Amino acid sequence: MKAKIHNLIIVDESGSMEPLRQATIDGINETLNTIRKAQTDFADTQEHTLTLVTFDTGYHRESIRTVIDNQPIDEVGTFDAYEPGGGTPLYDALGQSLTDLHRHISGDPDASAVVTVLTDGMENSSHEWNARNLRALIDRLKSDGWSFAYMGSAHDVKEVSDLLCIDNVVEFSHSTLGTGSTWARENSSRRSYYQKMSAMYSEKQLSRDELLRRKRQMAREYYGERDTPDHITHLEPNEVFVFGSNTSGLHNGGAAATAMRFGAVWGQAEGPQGQCYALPSTGGRPLLQAAVQRFCTYAAQHPDQRFLVTRVGCGTAGFTPHDVAPLFRDCIHLENVTLPTDFWAVLGLKNC
Repeated sequence: MKAKIHNLIIVDESGSMEPLRQATIDGINETLNTIRKAQTDFADTQEHTLTLVTFDTGYHRESIRTVIDNQPIDEVGTFDAYEPGGGTPLYDALGQSLTDLHRHISGDPDASAVVTVLTDGMENSSHEWNARNLRALIDRLKSDGWSFAYMGSAHDVKEVSDLLCIDNVVEFSHSTLGTGSTWARENSSRRSYYQKMSAMYSEKQLSRDELLRRKRQMAREYYGERDTPDHITHLEPNEVFVFGSNTSGLHNGGAAATAMRFGAVWGQAEGPQGQCYALPSTGGRPLLQAAVQRFCTYAAQHPDQRFLVTRVGCGTAGFTPHDVAPLFRDCIHLENVTLPTDFWAVLGLKNC
């Protein structure tokens, strides 16, 4: 028994996306590589297909275009057919593509859909679908275990996602940085989803009802919580407190003092210790940058641990989030790492 995962990517190709054209192409191709890798890594438990839909009104072409139509991922090549122009028929693009995919996979209990939407504008050009009937459709598909993720920019992202009843939402800055970050965030969640699906289909004797219950839960949690709490007073057994230390490892102030309660070792300026991980933040930015790279490698090697990164270096060390947050950009790809809200903002993301 294999999970048949139908990946549906719906991308805004309206004129306002022109400044983000290359970043969008790169992000889509990164996602295709993520799906291809999952097909290889989880060949015993998963089969992947891809549907890619773009939408706009203009250039004397169809408003809703199915560029790739439910193809096995092994048959999908590099994507570059993206030329922004025109308005934003968001509702029609969603309604038509969701209906078409549902018609194709309905009745197959092993079929799951992972739906990702990228748009930088409010609906302004649809003729067939409105918010009410689209919400009803999305609600019905969620009950079948479909996952929905909404990546939005330059509009009230929360208002639209609430209106459409989409739970997993990221707002990105209308820039190359923000676009790249939101695709990286999406792909970390996608990898985690595939891993969970593989683990579930590797279990024996799961009933159909239990499979559906777990699919619904995985869909709700597609975008895991990635904001570090402002005040951490308790750690779960698998959680790690990541803090800034002076180069002597004298943990006597700020987050470092808190770390002492979680097993930080006096005199150790870097690395794992107790339920903590120290980063030297007072020896200059190059020293901190190298230490952050080592931390990213360590976090990737320990996927069962959850690393809560605090505002490293933004206390007595004298750095600002604009100085430090870019050092953690590789952590966007790691679903088991959380960052402070103002770090995410510097990286062009807001987790809604």
